[in-house]
Amino acid sequence: MCPVVVAALVVVGTTACTRSDATARGRTGDNVHAPVPSHAPGGPQGTIKDVVGQPIPFGSARYFGGVRPSQLGGGVVGIAAGPAGHGYWVATADGAVYNYGDSRAFDSAGAPPSHVVAIVSTGDAGGYWLACATGQVVSYGDASPEGSAAGLALSSPIVAMAATPDGGGYWLAAAGGRVFGYGDARLYGSATPELYHDSVVAIASSPDGRGYWLAASNGQVFAFGDAHPYGSAASQIGNGRVVAMAVTPDRRGYWLAASDGRVFGYGDARLYGTASAAVRKNPIVAIASSPDGRGYWLLPTSPTKPSLGLPAPGPGFVAGHVTSIGDSVMVDAQPALQADIPGIDVEAAVSRQWYQGVALAQQLKAEDRLGAIVVVDLGTNGPVTAAMFTQMMDVLAGASRVVFVTVHLPAGYSWRDSVNATLEQGVRSYPQDRIADFNKLADAHPDWFYGDGIHMPIGGAGAQAMAQVIRAQI
Repeated sequence: MCPVVVAALVVVGTTACTRSDATARGRTGDNVHAPVPSHAPGGPQGTIKDVVGQPIPFGSARYFGGVRPSQLGGGVVGIAAGPAGHGYWVATADGAVYNYGDSRAFDSAGAPPSHVVAIVSTGDAGGYWLACATGQVVSYGDASPEGSAAGLALSSPIVAMAATPDGGGYWLAAAGGRVFGYGDARLYGSATPELYHDSVVAIASSPDGRGYWLAASNGQVFAFGDAHPYGSAASQIGNGRVVAMAVTPDRRGYWLAASDGRVFGYGDARLYGTASAAVRKNPIVAIASSPDGRGYWLLPTSPTKPSLGLPAPGPGFVAGHVTSIGDSVMVDAQPALQADIPGIDVEAAVSRQWYQGVALAQQLKAEDRLGAIVVVDLGTNGPVTAAMFTQMMDVLAGASRVVFVTVHLPAGYSWRDSVNATLEQGVRSYPQDRIADFNKLADAHPDWFYGDGIHMPIGGAGAQAMAQVIRAQI
């Protein structure tokens, strides 16, 4: 088998099908009653439509249906091409897969997936894998289960997956740059902090499987093994953000897709159009190549839906978007946040101090990348004074809402109570501020945490509870 790689969190008829069990089986999609995207810019079907869950085709790619609004779950996260380009699968964050055209629905004996980040099809389109942020891999059809990172103490969530050309193995890539190999997928290196300055978002295999590329959200591409470095979007992305990567059929080129709909091509990856003029409200989350390499699909996902009645944001804030700024505890909750709050930009880093969070907020605001709703989860690594709180709010002046998350620390930390007291006192002076009192919940559930009493399994019960308490305040 020669798998088609789709990495993100990488398609023909219009047959209406029945829906199968959502947990152990793929869900069969039926065509939604929504505007059909065009074949290409200026193509015979008119202008491109911006519809959540509706793949946008370019070049030789064709449209065969999309996910209904009632089926979206946590939002769509990936798309994989079916046999000979005559269909595709669309995966959602809650583990549902919808098939269109001649792509089949498959059974799986694996545990029901959650926090899905990528879908990768086998080369004969007889099956596919789903990769989850927790490291879990679930196989469908003839996709062989070769192993997973589930149960490992991940320092950052899994964000992408790629299969070897013969289908005998696959790699999982974590946001922090670490790569895990299974089956015949050998390890050739990882993107360490010395090599990159932003989160990894995608991985793709070289032609013979003896190397791979990693793509970062700032547009950088890193080549390992015999993967040839064809180029990167680091100098072109500007204030945008790369979210996905797809390789050409001969794997001698690749496309990078940005959340704003732009597409960048390198090597023998030709450009067939972008959706940058159409995707204003619905960010792009994935890209998949047509099997002949003469086209591709872009997949719009759900925008963040903030509470009603929020004031309009001031200059430097992006309306309708959520940005979270946090430390390693937020890294633990990242998959759950992305599932519960579609489109959220999680800016989390290990050992981040409060002053570093203030500087990051200033940078994002200056670059017009700061969401109108800001979540702050800092204070684990040191005291927070009233003056420090004011500094943060000076930067966040003009935000529609700011949510501060209380910290949970063992009794041995001298600033445990003072940080939360500062947060609770500070929000009273700002009508747009809210407290997400995670600490109150955490005190009653010590089983949520590792032995240090601070960090939690990525995607575990504690991380999910944190995401839910944050979402309730947005």
